[in-house]
Amino acid sequence: MKKISFLALFLFLFSAVSYAHGPVRGKMTATVDIQAPAEKVWEVIKNFDDMAWHPGINVTKATGGNEAGAIRELAVDGGTITEELKSYDETKMSYKYKITDMSVVKTIEHSGQNEDVPVLPVDNYQGVITVKKKGDSAVVTWVATYYRGYMNNNPPVELNEETADEAVTQVLKTGLTSLLQTFEPNALSTAIKFEMKR
Repeated sequence: MKKISFLALFLFLFSAVSYAHGPVRGKMTATVDIQAPAEKVWEVIKNFDDMAWHPGINVTKATGGNEAGAIRELAVDGGTITEELKSYDETKMSYKYKITDMSVVKTIEHSGQNEDVPVLPVDNYQGVITVKKKGDSAVVTWVATYYRGYMNNNPPVELNEETADEAVTQVLKTGLTSLLQTFEPNALSTAIKFEMKR
């Protein structure tokens, strides 16, 4: 009888903890091999204040160059995103950045509250872009870590994990496809490999 009671209590507590569990940080890794010297690929993407290589993003304002603390404001479909450069390593051909602000595309009502939906439906987003040599070729890795846009339980569809994952995947896929086709015009987006962890 005690074993049954203990099991029932355990299952109750487990389900309660599971229900109360908030969002889990996601890690999206996109990787692509490019048939070009790593230095040439890096040359295209290395400047924090220049995202001409990404067809979905335009830098409208930028300060600080490639120094930590530099700021860029990006114009994207539906609004703007402001990002800060956290670290930059020319030797390792890598830089890390963080979203610090986003415009709101709409406001929805959820659980009796008004909730803003940002242009990228995520929270606490950080990204790292790295180029590595692979013989005479280059491997570009773009890692994004983030939470869904709604940080409480029971998220609306507009701010849940699936919506966040789809939006981030689209940003990475569009950028890396364009970069790949800069050097390999006939290459397809299927050459990009994605790995998701949460």
